[in-house]
Amino acid sequence: MSLPDDRNSLKLGPPGHPGQTGITPAMVESMRRRIKEAGGTLTVWAVLHEDAYETHSGDGFYLHVHGLALNGADAQKLADLAGGDSELVKWHVRSYRIGLENDLRVFTALWRPEEEFRMGDFVAILSEIPPGGTASKLLTGTGHRKDGPLLSLP
Repeated sequence: MSLPDDRNSLKLGPPGHPGQTGITPAMVESMRRRIKEAGGTLTVWAVLHEDAYETHSGDGFYLHVHGLALNGADAQKLADLAGGDSELVKWHVRSYRIGLENDLRVFTALWRPEEEFRMGDFVAILSEIPPGGTASKLLTGTGHRKDGPLLSLP
């Protein structure tokens, strides 16, 4: 089931559900700063998880963001760390452009129905990338990020 078209909305504060990441003003400001430093549009590469079993035998094709990188090569390296595709899991790398509209961060392209994530997911994962770093950790499990397992680039 796809999410409603409120993908650009961002809820500050504690997580809505146990295990999710709360969004702080510092995380939002960090993303705003990155967008401005990139000249108004920040391109990030997402490492997306597909539950291949659900695609073939369940309710359809859906992608969930499990990692982000600031360049395509590092995003592909993160996806490769996961061990490649299998009968149960497939990994996809897609780029996304994020800009500022009325000083709020927005995805600049049309949404695809299989993309089950929101701006808050990108803000939370992007905030994990340390200064000078190029990629977040990659969640290889199917649960919450806090539960892992998480892999990082060498």
